[in-house]
Amino acid sequence: MTRTKRMTAAVLMLVLLLSFAGCGVKNALFDRVSGAGKFAAESLTIYEEKGSFAAEPKTVRDAKQAEEIFGALKDVTLGEIVKTDDKYTRYIFTFADASGSKMSFTLREDGCVVLGGKTYDALGTDTVFEAAGIDPDEETAESKTEASSEASNAQTEPEVTVTPEPTAEPTPEATYTLVDYDGGVFTMQLPQGWQIMTGGEYAGYSIRAWDPNDPDVQIFYYGELGPYFKSAEAKAQYQSMSTSNDPLTYLPVLEDPTLAGCLNAMDDYQDAYDGIMPQSFAFAKIQNMTVLSETPITTPLASYAVSEASILASLTSETGAACTGMFEGSILDAGGYEINGVDVTPSRSAANIFGILAPEGKFETVAPILIQSLTSFTFTDEYIQEAIRQGNMQAENAAEVSRRNNEMMERVVNDFCEYIRQ
Repeated sequence: MTRTKRMTAAVLMLVLLLSFAGCGVKNALFDRVSGAGKFAAESLTIYEEKGSFAAEPKTVRDAKQAEEIFGALKDVTLGEIVKTDDKYTRYIFTFADASGSKMSFTLREDGCVVLGGKTYDALGTDTVFEAAGIDPDEETAESKTEASSEASNAQTEPEVTVTPEPTAEPTPEATYTLVDYDGGVFTMQLPQGWQIMTGGEYAGYSIRAWDPNDPDVQIFYYGELGPYFKSAEAKAQYQSMSTSNDPLTYLPVLEDPTLAGCLNAMDDYQDAYDGIMPQSFAFAKIQNMTVLSETPITTPLASYAVSEASILASLTSETGAACTGMFEGSILDAGGYEINGVDVTPSRSAANIFGILAPEGKFETVAPILIQSLTSFTFTDEYIQEAIRQGNMQAENAAEVSRRNNEMMERVVNDFCEYIRQ
């Protein structure tokens, strides 16, 4: 849909700043993670994961040791991007400072570093493993468990049948394998066999992808939603002043200027979109949503945002299943104009809305691979240049956020993973 010239000029300034910030090659790990140079580690939790397996976390509460391990990361340098492979054990180093703020780094057993949804060949990781007392060449806890189980089974008399006591519902195993997907104006890593649909263009470009065998497992990215009226009263007053052929009279209302408010109003937005836009796009159906936790965030759009957040929520899917969702996005306002004390300007919008959804019993298992897929979304350079030629500076901003802003992508991954482990 549309946006005011005032916002466009402001975003142009932002895009120029982002472009200059992206110039030059930064190979040091800490150059790619915002705030790492000033972070003072007080404690550390190390998570060991391989595929769907997760070992018991190891906690380092000694501040001196945590700082030593954190310091070893300063010397890690990144090389070329390599293939993502789930066969390797991953070690997630999650540091906390005195205030409780956290920062995470993911190292693979082969010495690679996972950053912003991509895997890099790296130097210096051996020092980090040594400082943490980890020997990647040793058998992982998963291997030891399997070996112990096999040995136990071998010693069991064949005629003896053991019936275990009922336990909690087993966690489904993650079965998704990411493959390269070329969407023409964008590329990403998509779970093999998934279906994907796209809609809009430039700033309003949107994608939604899902597992055809389990449609409740899905991801989406909405570049821009809106504009919205700020109240039903404003919409009614605008309609009373407008001509019968004015498409803006169909615009939806967003009274609650928060990410949760935006997601709860997606049914109304879908109706407005279907009535105005020439092409069809089915937004993810979100019903009965309850926010479980919410964390304020800061993105490149912070100067123009009235609200920015990451939220974890329970909801009901279109199939009626109980699901868990994790979402992130910004709510913007380009200003207003009052008539008779009512702001009638449809100037509210939402931008860079990320989301992952899965059934409650499956969410924790599949979330990491869904995050990796979603944050790999990248506009092509050609599409960015086309957007610039069209004079759509917001499109360039949307492209920059998804393509070059490693700070945002890494924070998304860290925030999501921290939520999952809580």
